[in-house]
Order: sequence, then structure tokens, then C-alpha cells
Amino acid sequence: MNQQAQVGVPTPWGTMRARLECEIAALEARGDAAGAASLRDTLENWWTQQMEWNARAMESLSVHHEINNALVGVRGNMQLLLMNPEVKQLGIRERLEVVLRESSRIQEAAGRLGELKAEFGGPPADSRAA
Repeated sequence: MNQQAQVGVPTPWGTMRARLECEIAALEARGDAAGAASLRDTLENWWTQQMEWNARAMESLSVHHEINNALVGVRGNMQLLLMNPEVKQLGIRERLEVVLRESSRIQEAAGRLGELKAEFGGPPADSRAA
């Protein structure tokens, strides 16, 4: 299965596969059936390994969703705490604001993971979280 067709956007490996398929066709057209068969076997072995690697990468990149879900709880609770009048005690508000600010950095990093996942053909990053 050609990932390029799945996504609709050419991937480097999808482009390479298409080029190699053209080379196989050229070998066949020149009458080099053995060379074409050898290249086809190599291509299919590489493609299988590439798709397995892509699946593992997609699984790893899916962590962005879990991070965003956890951040929803952290950020929501921090915002509630900051609304509490007791937070005005010395240093507490500042510490809570640091947690909120740093959670924003984590959220941005998780968003970049989601964008990378989308480049691999996964669903786009969910911008609704946190």
C-alpha cells in the first residue's frame, strides 16, 4: 500500500517508491526481467520495513494526545487555584503562575509532536486541548 496515496501529500519515502517503480518499469521495458524482479524484491522488502518503522513512529508520536489530556487537568486546576483569594499569600501565586507558564511550554511541545504525527499521515493535532 502506497502511503503517498493514503495521505494525499507526497512523503519522501512515497516519492522514492514511485521513482523505484518507474525504474522497475524501465528495466522491464529494456527486457531486463531479472534486474526488474531483483529491484522489485528489494523495493518490497524496504517498503515493508519502512511501513513498520512508520507505524512505530506514529505510535510514539501519539503521546502528544496523552500529554494534552493531562495538561487540561493541570492547567484547569491551576486556573481555579489562581482565582482563590487565599492564593495571595506570599509566593504562592507566583509559584502557581510558574506551573501554568511551564505547562504552556509543555503544551506547545506536545503540539509540535502532533504536527509531526500529521506529517506521517496521522490525524491532525487536536487544538482543543488545554
